[in-house]
Amino acid sequence: MSHEIKIEKKASEVIQPVDDQEARQAIRDRQDLSGASLRGMILKNLSAVGAILRKTDLANADLSHSLLVNPNFYKASLEDAAVHNTILLGGDLVKARFVGADLSESALIGVDAEDGSFEKANLRNAVLANGKMINTDFHEANLANARLVSLDVTHADFTDADLTGARAYHVNWEQAKVPPTLMPESLVRLTNKAKTILLGGLIGGLALMVYAMIRKRKQPSK
Repeated sequence: MSHEIKIEKKASEVIQPVDDQEARQAIRDRQDLSGASLRGMILKNLSAVGAILRKTDLANADLSHSLLVNPNFYKASLEDAAVHNTILLGGDLVKARFVGADLSESALIGVDAEDGSFEKANLRNAVLANGKMINTDFHEANLANARLVSLDVTHADFTDADLTGARAYHVNWEQAKVPPTLMPESLVRLTNKAKTILLGGLIGGLALMVYAMIRKRKQPSK
């Protein structure tokens, strides 16, 4: 879990974008938007590395179809936000609130969501892999057809969560505070060679996306 950070700013110190475009540019430029209000802003199709969104209000915002590498959502509020078809690669989601958010068809890879809340969130067809979900709240979350791989679910709460059709691998459900009522079926077992090929392809694909995104950012504006 991330160390507790005091993120209290005076109103005059908070960087507050005035519109969607200004917010989008600030996120791409890694400006510290801690404590800012981006509520309801349309930020879809966003590509950013190291976005600083600690304690940021993103309720009802649209972050769909985005690629966010190592974002910092510490204690951020994303209630009812649209985060579907989005890749979160690494990053701090500690104590972040995704209550009622739509994360369907998204991939959360290598994130730390300790003490976070996905209560009533839509994670249908989502991929959660290699993440920390310690003491995370999935109460009434929709995880139907989700793929759950190498997750630490120690003390996590899956009360009334829907895992219909979900598949899991390397997840110790006995460590959860409240395990799912319907346990996910196991993913198909693969040989070590097949695992290596698939993992290499995944890492290579993500690396290409990140490289293309960074290269695009470095190109001078016309």
